[in-house]
Amino acid sequence: MLKIIEERQQMLINHLKIVQFARIQDLIDLVKYSEATVKRDLIELEKKGLVRRTRGGAMIIDNQKIDLPYLMKIINFNEQDNKHKLAEQAKNLISDDMVIFIDSSTTTLHLIKMLSKFEGLQIITNGVLTATLLSEFTDAQINILGGSVVKKRNTINGSKAFNDALTYNADISFVSCRGFDLEKGATETNEGEAFIKHAFRQNSQHLVLLVTEDKFHNTFLHKSLNLHDIDTIVTDYQLSKNELNLLKRNNINCIN
Repeated sequence: MLKIIEERQQMLINHLKIVQFARIQDLIDLVKYSEATVKRDLIELEKKGLVRRTRGGAMIIDNQKIDLPYLMKIINFNEQDNKHKLAEQAKNLISDDMVIFIDSSTTTLHLIKMLSKFEGLQIITNGVLTATLLSEFTDAQINILGGSVVKKRNTINGSKAFNDALTYNADISFVSCRGFDLEKGATETNEGEAFIKHAFRQNSQHLVLLVTEDKFHNTFLHKSLNLHDIDTIVTDYQLSKNELNLLKRNNINCIN
């Protein structure tokens, strides 16, 4: 039942992201559910800060600022070919017996099945679903950070998780971000998630940022990484010569 509701609400969000505003009747025709059901969905989406209800319809709230609930992102997991390609490239940085930090992002989830070919891995993550899938698809030793689970995010962050991360020493970290700017670095909508990336950077020898094209030139409230914190960027964004030179000056290797 939950999956049906999430899928229907995802349809509403996707449609509104395209048209910006839609009448209630248009949304009823889209999802083929009753007016009462659609209105309940819109109330829920408004509570999550994703849409604003108006007289006779609904409108999206600033496309670039939306951070969809985690399960909504997972619904389209198998359709995320761009993220899968980034993971394919990132796996070449992994070798047997590594200690690895992996964040809770949906981007790094695509790495998981690829890790089954490696032996002796020890993996630390702040992702609840990430840890579950790692235990299902790999033989790695899995540790999950302690702390509070963020509602609707399947992630653990905050001061406890930050301090727990600092008790580990990793060879490499794989993280993503909500937005990335070549001057301001990587940013997040959630302060706790930004702190986790600080901890991963502090206690790993090499940090890899996986960032899809849509994340570029977007900046959010909480900075997670400066440019000089990043060792490698794996992206499908086609950087200009000037942008590549900027990364080079910051000693960042770019894989795309």
